Amino acid sequence: MNLSIVIPAYNEESTVGGVIKAHVETGRRIAGEVEVIVCDDGSTDRTPQAIAAVAAELPEVKLLRNAPNAGIPATMKRLYAAATGDWIYFTPADGQVPATALERMWAARDGMALVVGGRVPRRDPFSRVLIAELYSTGLRWVFRLPVKDIDSVKLYRGEDLRALAVRSRSNFFEAEMLITLCRRGRRVTEVTVEHRPRIAGVPKGVTAAGAALVLAELTRFMLSDLAGGRR
Repeated sequence: MNLSIVIPAYNEESTVGGVIKAHVETGRRIAGEVEVIVCDDGSTDRTPQAIAAVAAELPEVKLLRNAPNAGIPATMKRLYAAATGDWIYFTPADGQVPATALERMWAARDGMALVVGGRVPRRDPFSRVLIAELYSTGLRWVFRLPVKDIDSVKLYRGEDLRALAVRSRSNFFEAEMLITLCRRGRRVTEVTVEHRPRIAGVPKGVTAAGAALVLAELTRFMLSDLAGGRR
């Protein structure tokens, strides 16, 4: 399999079908052989039906379902584990990052373990952008990362992704993967991609409990660094 596209979906009935179709079309064009794995994370709207309708039309689409809602870290780990491609691309189901981003990132993949799509400008509410910027800036400074948009869409080389053993249970898990790849000397790059305003649904912001878990796991990670002499 040349390319796996993984899409987590929670209450995105208005956009998920279009996102899937656009990525199947793009995947066929750039990679030839593609699978699109969509995980409905216990949606309470008609997201599962929207995914099933597209899957009935397109043989590349595979449907997974969490019941009940498991959250983005657990959902993404399940999706990554199910992907069989030489390259694995993650995109959300909200449609804010168009499928053209995959095409740009695919063109930049040679020699890379990871290509990150930097959303410029980011079309989210100011408070959400501010929190993300503070988080990303802090991680870049502490861990000397070459990427600005830490939690954006990503294109992983499959063998590098499958070699990662991620401990984090919070939203820090993507940053842990990035940090680990960089420390292994694997090449990582970032390319600018389009970001659109949300047209439907509700943003899935980080809860207070989720933020506390991120902080706890980040602290644990840094203490482990200190113990290992990395600071």
